[in-house]
Amino acid sequence: FEVRPFRMATYLVTNKQFEAFLDHQGSYETDVWWKGIRRQEASPSSWQESNAPRERVSWYEAVAFSRWLSHRIGSSIRLPTEWEWQQAATGGNLLQKYPWKGTWDAMRCNSDESRLNRTSMAGLYPRGATQQGVLDMAGNLWEWCLNAYDNPHSPEALIIEDSKLWRVIRGGAWDGDPEDLRTSVRLRGPTDVRNNYIGFRLAQ
Repeated sequence: FEVRPFRMATYLVTNKQFEAFLDHQGSYETDVWWKGIRRQEASPSSWQESNAPRERVSWYEAVAFSRWLSHRIGSSIRLPTEWEWQQAATGGNLLQKYPWKGTWDAMRCNSDESRLNRTSMAGLYPRGATQQGVLDMAGNLWEWCLNAYDNPHSPEALIIEDSKLWRVIRGGAWDGDPEDLRTSVRLRGPTDVRNNYIGFRLAQ
């Protein structure tokens, strides 16, 4: 893919940030954020710390949150595409296996080797930062991407309103092993699924 310049959020969206969407003057229930996608009842996160990354959030909710935030700050915010995620994780180096240079290092991310058996707080693994300073691109939570899993080159892969298309998740989670957390691994999930190993970050 040709990747145009973009910005990637340093951190995954946290509980505190997502709660602002839930609490702000009925924003979660506002129809405009859910145009073309299915609104769901909000679900509590598994871990409640304000600076823990938000999990148990569907692709639908991640899209609605980005629309709400775009309106609030007057700038276009969205989920990253898979190829933007890949560029941010590797700097464009096709041979880079992890977001950091070199081989596997359990001290650089929250994986099954951390033995936390849960998410870690934002910023807890600074040694795992990418070249541009993005954190937790390996481990902690899998991350929703904007595009569909199948035929990502096709224009249809970016159509948000087609909720039948399974979406890409990248990055690995707190219960993953080193193979799961490689930058080349891509998985998929239905747009309405929620669990405690998928979250999201934002791009611009």
